[in-house]
Amino acid sequence: MCADINEDDEQKGYTWEIAYAEGLNIREVLEEDESGSVEKSVAKLIFEAKRKRRLTDRPTRIRLGIMRYVYIIIDCSLAITEKTLLPTRLNVTLKVLNQFLEKFSEQNPISQVGIIICRDKRAERLIQLTGNIRAVKEALSTINEASCHGEFSLQNGLLVALRSLQHFPGHASREVIAIVASLSTCDPSNIFGTFEVLKRNNVRCSVVGLSAEVFVYKKLCSTTSGRYDVILDGDHFELILNEYTNPPATKRNVESCVVRMGFPSHQIIQKPAFCLCHQSENRPPGGRGFLCPQCGARYCSLPVECRVCKLMLISAPQLARSFHHLLPLPAFKEVDTTSGICFGCAKPLEQKSFACKSCDANYCIDCDLLLHESLQLCPSCPSTMR
Repeated sequence: MCADINEDDEQKGYTWEIAYAEGLNIREVLEEDESGSVEKSVAKLIFEAKRKRRLTDRPTRIRLGIMRYVYIIIDCSLAITEKTLLPTRLNVTLKVLNQFLEKFSEQNPISQVGIIICRDKRAERLIQLTGNIRAVKEALSTINEASCHGEFSLQNGLLVALRSLQHFPGHASREVIAIVASLSTCDPSNIFGTFEVLKRNNVRCSVVGLSAEVFVYKKLCSTTSGRYDVILDGDHFELILNEYTNPPATKRNVESCVVRMGFPSHQIIQKPAFCLCHQSENRPPGGRGFLCPQCGARYCSLPVECRVCKLMLISAPQLARSFHHLLPLPAFKEVDTTSGICFGCAKPLEQKSFACKSCDANYCIDCDLLLHESLQLCPSCPSTMR
């Protein structure tokens, strides 16, 4: 179930109200099979969501926030240990998040991610914003069911994220993605005032719900121009989270400026120099790393903003990979197929396939997703060298 946020949402009411107005037709949506299961119906809904997503052209000639600073808030209250998703909500969340981080780093090489966990009515930063996805995944591995207890506090999690994001330059995209299992939030003060502060600081907040739609989460997303989704199962969870790999369009009032960047090479460090990424760790000097071309500070990975001179350090391939968001591959057209094989994976095509509008090559839905989300080109098309 997905909740689209728009200006007229308050007038339209909730989705479940339409069912009572037009006649309750749940059986038409979720049909049981011979064993009484609705898994096939859920799979059909997920396929339709993929299909709808693939038939929609991504906008071009717009400003995108490709330099993204994203905090992921994870609900580590007692609610996430429930077994509505097998084996538990927490296990599925960590699995999907690890897959998401790989795709996010591939599609957004000059962006940074941080993790905030909320439990016992408090919020703590598990790892600060970093471009080192391996470090983020290591931090996620420290979360277990024994550490999940107490109540969830959305306001405290948002305030921790805001204290960090508000110091970043205006041309960057400041985002918060909250993964929430709880149906309530225990906050110290008026949370709606916090929503307005986030809006003034251009922090876009989105929520992925693991249980049901909640008004306060929906209000947060509508106030900050984010999106609100409620998952159906693990596959739907993965599908929704992958939507956040694409950079969002920036607002018109966002400032434009030239960003100074440095392109250090990966080299053997001859002179003793401590890494500024790991100041708290007792690491021996030497080894391999990157030296800031302006001040000579040492770092282990890119991208990173130099803590000494504030120069953005990045590699040329990372900057080049970010460019494809500005020229996305056009959406393929849906066609009916009775026979044939997929041009990408050579597997037999089902009743529905997707054809390139330029060369008419047919692809299955999985290859179509791969081409539009990763490769950004049609391997059969003469216009590949665009």
